[in-house]
Amino acid sequence: MSDTTGAQSVKSIDALRRGLDVMLAIQRSSAVTLQELHRQTGVSKATLLRILKTLQQAGWVERSEHDKRYVPASATGQSGPVAAWRTRLSALAAPARATLQRLVPWPIDLGVRDGTAMLILDTDRPRNGLAVNYRALGFRPPMLLSSLGRCYLSFCPEEERREILAALARSPNDFDRGARRPENIRRMVAHARDLGYVARDPTSTSLDSPDRFGAVSVPLRQEDRVVGCLSCAWLPAVKSEREIVSAHLADMQQAAQSIERKLAQAGFGPPPPTNA
Repeated sequence: MSDTTGAQSVKSIDALRRGLDVMLAIQRSSAVTLQELHRQTGVSKATLLRILKTLQQAGWVERSEHDKRYVPASATGQSGPVAAWRTRLSALAAPARATLQRLVPWPIDLGVRDGTAMLILDTDRPRNGLAVNYRALGFRPPMLLSSLGRCYLSFCPEEERREILAALARSPNDFDRGARRPENIRRMVAHARDLGYVARDPTSTSLDSPDRFGAVSVPLRQEDRVVGCLSCAWLPAVKSEREIVSAHLADMQQAAQSIERKLAQAGFGPPPPTNA
C-alpha cells in the first residue's frame, strides 16, 4: 500500500479538529467569551466547556476572572502549576480591580513577569469604551519599555533584577538594549521608589509609542517580592501624566494594597518555576 493510499484510509479525529478550531478562535480574538466562541465555531456550549477545560488543564488557555474571557496562555504548553498560579492571582485581584475600575475611567491592566518580559494577565480593555491600545490579554510588553516592566524591575529584589537585566543584556532585540546601561537603570529604580509608581519609557518609538498612549504602574508586593503590577493606560491627547497621577494614583495604590492584603489572607505563595 502506497503512502498516499495509507493516508487516505486514516480517519481524522473530529474531537481534535474541534479543539484546534477553538484554540485558533481564541488566538485570533485574543480574549473571547463562551458565547462568542459558540458563535464563531458553531460548536455547542457543552462541548466548548469540555474543550476549554482540557485546554486550561494543559496550560494552553487561561480564563480571566474579571470578565470571564478565555485567552491564550503566555507560552503554549506551559506547565499547569504556572497557569493555576496566575488564575488564582487573577481571581484574588478581581474584586479590587473591579472597584478600581469604577473609580478610574481608563483601562486597568494586571501584569505579571513572564521570563524577560511582562504578561498582561487581566484587563478590562475589551469592555472599556476608551480602549487605547488594540493589544490586551496575552500581550507581552517589553520589560524596559512598558510601565508594567519598568515597575516590576524597580520594585523587585536586587538579585532578581540583576538576573533579568543579565538576560536582557544578551538579547538581540533593540528594545532590550537599555539593560546594557546600568546607570540608567539605577536612576529609573531610584526615581520609581521615590515616586511610588513608574511611567512607560517616554522615548519608545514603537507602534505603541507614547504619542498613542501613556501608562503608569504600581507594584503588587508580598514582603520583598513583586507578584505583579497594576497599570493604567490613557490617551495623552486627552490627559497628561501629571493629571492622571493627580487624579488616580492614590486609587491605584489603594487597590494594590487591597490586593496585597487579600493575597496575604489567602496564603498566596510565590510563582512556581518556569522554563522561561
